[in-house]
Amino acid sequence: MSSSRPSLAKGFIVELDGLRGLAILLVMVHRFWPRTGVGVAADVAGAGWIGVDLFFVISGFLIAGILLDTRGEAGYFRNFYARRALRIFPLYYLFVIGVFVAFAGNPSFREGAGSPLWYLFHLGNVPEGLHGNPVPYWLAPTWSLAIEEQFYLTFPLLVYFLDRRKLTIALVAMIVAAPLIRIATMTAMPDHERVQYLFTLCRIDTIAVGCLLAVLVRAVDVERWRTRAMAVAFCAVPGVVVLAVASGLDRTSPFDRVFGYSLVAVGCASVVALVVLARGHRSTAPLRWAPITYFGKLCFGLYLLHRPADTIVSAAAARVGFDRHLWLMPVKILVAVALATISWRLIEQPFMRLKDRFSSARHPSAAAVATTPARGQPLLRRPTFVTRVLRMIGILIVLTSCNPSTGSVGGDDQATDAGNDGSSTTDGALDDASVPEPNAAVLYVEGSRHSPITPTIVARLQAIQATSVQDARVFAKVGDSITVADAFLRCFDGGTVELGAHSGLGSTISHFMAGNAAGSSPFARSSFAAQGGTTAQDALAGAPCPLDRELDAIAPRIAITMFGTNEARHDWSLDAFGTQLWTLVDREIARGVVPILSTIPANVGYPAADARIPTFNRVIRAIAQGRGVPLVDLHRELAPLPNHGLSSDGLHPSVAPGGGCVLTADGLQYGYNVRNLITLEALARLNAALAGAAADATAPTRSGTGRANDPFRGSLPVVDLADTITGEALVATAPCGAPTSGHEVIYRFDLASTLSIDVFVIDRPGVDVDVRVLAGSTCIAAGDSGATATVGPGAIDIVVDARTTASDGEFVLVVQPR
Repeated sequence: MSSSRPSLAKGFIVELDGLRGLAILLVMVHRFWPRTGVGVAADVAGAGWIGVDLFFVISGFLIAGILLDTRGEAGYFRNFYARRALRIFPLYYLFVIGVFVAFAGNPSFREGAGSPLWYLFHLGNVPEGLHGNPVPYWLAPTWSLAIEEQFYLTFPLLVYFLDRRKLTIALVAMIVAAPLIRIATMTAMPDHERVQYLFTLCRIDTIAVGCLLAVLVRAVDVERWRTRAMAVAFCAVPGVVVLAVASGLDRTSPFDRVFGYSLVAVGCASVVALVVLARGHRSTAPLRWAPITYFGKLCFGLYLLHRPADTIVSAAAARVGFDRHLWLMPVKILVAVALATISWRLIEQPFMRLKDRFSSARHPSAAAVATTPARGQPLLRRPTFVTRVLRMIGILIVLTSCNPSTGSVGGDDQATDAGNDGSSTTDGALDDASVPEPNAAVLYVEGSRHSPITPTIVARLQAIQATSVQDARVFAKVGDSITVADAFLRCFDGGTVELGAHSGLGSTISHFMAGNAAGSSPFARSSFAAQGGTTAQDALAGAPCPLDRELDAIAPRIAITMFGTNEARHDWSLDAFGTQLWTLVDREIARGVVPILSTIPANVGYPAADARIPTFNRVIRAIAQGRGVPLVDLHRELAPLPNHGLSSDGLHPSVAPGGGCVLTADGLQYGYNVRNLITLEALARLNAALAGAAADATAPTRSGTGRANDPFRGSLPVVDLADTITGEALVATAPCGAPTSGHEVIYRFDLASTLSIDVFVIDRPGVDVDVRVLAGSTCIAAGDSGATATVGPGAIDIVVDARTTASDGEFVLVVQPR
C-alpha cells in the first residue's frame, strides 16, 4: 500500500469545504435568480439545483470514508450516530419546530406541510414526493436532508457486515438500480415527475457514487494510477456537460427523469475525484480560498436558512417598492450568510465541539476544523450563557416575525405556501360611488374564444376606465407561474416575433411597445402581482398588497389576470377560490383598471385538480360576465392541441421551438403561443372598446327578472353573478324548511329528461345566502354553499335566498350537469 494514499482519503480536506461552498452558492443563485430571467446566465442559474447533487456525492464520499476507516472499532455505531446527531439535529430541529410555530395560525401552511411528524422523523421528501403535495417554501429543503438521513440510517450496517468487495458490488447495484427505479416509477406515475426527484430510491445513485469513490481511493494504489485516474475524471466532466446541454437538463423531460440524474451523478463524482486527487496542488488553490471555504463551513445553515433570507429581503424590498429582483440576489446571499453565521456560532459550533467525545485516532478528520481556527484567524471567544439565550430568542423572533403577511412564502412551481391565514387587506367592500353598476344582461356563453363586446359592454368598460386616469399604453400582468413565464408576452419585446396570418395585430404590439414613463414595455415587465406558485389571495395580501404595488408602479389601464391553477392543484374549495378572485377583480375595477380574465388550462399532471378545473372556469366566467369585463377561454383554445397545449410537466403550457411569439400555423400548436395570440386579440378588442367601438353588434342576453312570476331562464350549464336585493322579499317558511326573511332570486330550467346536476353558490363576507332545488313546491335538495340533485324531466327551480334582509347581497351561481 502506498504511503501517500492516506493523504488522499484521510484528514480534513479543505478543498472539499471549498467545493461545498460552490455547491451552496449554486443552490442560492438558483433560488434567488429572478424566474423571469433570460439568457445564458439565467440558464446556468436554472441548473443550479445540481448543487444539491454535488452535496450528495461529497457527503457519500466523506461519510463512507469515516465508516470504512472506523469499521471494527468498539464504538463504531455509537460514534457515527452520535456525531451525525450533533452535526444535524440541533439546527435542524430548531428550524423545523420554529417554522411550525411561526406558521401555526396559517391554515394553508398546515395543509401544505401536513403532519410535523414527516419532518421530525426525517421523512420530508414523502409529502411531496409520494403524495404529490407541494410543501411550504421554507420546508422545501428538508427533502434532501431526509434522503441523506434515510441512507445513513442503514448504510453503516452495510459497511459493518460486508467486506470491501461485497460493499463495492452493493454500491454498483444501487447505481444501476436507481435509473431502473426511475423508469418504473415514471411508468407507474407518468404525471408526477417529482417522484423521481424526491424519492430516496430514485436518487440513491448520487450518494452511492460518492460512497464508491471513497471505497476506491482506499482499495487501489492511487499514487500508481493517479495520472490515469485524473485523466479519466478530467475527460468525464466535459463529456457529461455536453450530454447535459444536449438533453436540456430539464428534470421534467422523460429522458432526464431517468438518465439526467445519472449524468449529474457521474459529473459530480468526477469533480469530487479531481479535487481529491489534486488536493494540496496549486490547481485546487481556488477551493482553498477563505471566503469559499467559509461558505462550505456554513453550508448546512445556508441550506436551511437561505429561503427565510429570501423572504426577509423580498418583503423589505416590497415595502420600499424596489423591483430590480436581480440586484436583490447579493443582498439575499449576504442576509443568508448572516443568518448562517449566527446559527454556526450559536447553535452548530457548540454542539460540534462535543463530537470529539465520539471520535478515535482512526477517524479520517480527527483534527476537526470545527475546533481549530484556520491559519490567520483569531480564536473565537466562547459566548456566555446569557448571550446564547439572547441570540436564540432573536432567532426565534426572526422566524416568528417573518410569517409573511406581505404575500406568499413561495418561489417557483415546485414548493409554495398559500401566504396567510385567509385574511386580506380587502374585504370585498368597495366604494359604491366609484364603481359603476355591473352589467349582467349580456351572457358569456361557453364555446367562444372571446366574450362578446356589445355596445352595452362598451359603455360598461368606458365607465370603469373613466373612474381614474391610467396610461393607455400600459397593461399589468396579474397571475401565477403561467403568467410569469418568459414565453408569455415577453418575447414581443426583443424576442422572435412571427405574426403569420395575424399581421393585423402588429399595431397592437406597437401601441404597447411605447411603454411607460419608466421606458420599458409592459410585455417585458416583471410584475409585482405575477409570481410563481401564488394565488389570488397572495396578490391581495399585505399592505400594500402586490396588486396595489403593481397598479401604483405603472398606472395601467388594463390588467391581464389569470388565477386558479394553484388553487385547483392545492385543493382549495370553490367558495374560497371564487371569493378571492372576485375580490381581486373588484379591486382592479375600483382602481379604474379593466381586467381581462382568462379561464385556466387543463392540469393533466394532476388528475384530481384537472377534474375540478371546468367548475373553476365557470366561476371565472360568472365573475367576468357579472362585471361585464373581457374573458378569453384559454382552456377551450388549448384543448385540441397535443397534450392539451401543455409541456411535459402537465401543468405549464408548451412553447414552440422558435419561441412563444411565433404565431404561424406551426407555432400555434403550442400552448403559450396560443395564449399570446388570444391575449393580443383581447388587447386589440379592448382598446377598440375603450375608444368606443364594439366588436359585436349583439350577443345572447339573460331572460327574466329572477322573480316568482318571471324567473331567469336558460339552459345548462349556467353561470351568473346576481344580487338577492333585486329579488322578491319573502317572510315565510320556504320549501326545504328554510325560514327566510331576505330576498330570493329564482332560476328556472325546463328539462327534457332526468339529469343529475351540481349547484354551487358563492357569497362574500356580510352576505349569507342558501340555495334550494325545487320541483314545483317539492324540495329536492338544499345547502348553504351548494347542492347535488337528480332532477327532471320537467321544470325545476334553483332558488338563491338570503337568510335575512341584513344578509342580502351579491352571489355567484354555477349550475352544471354532473
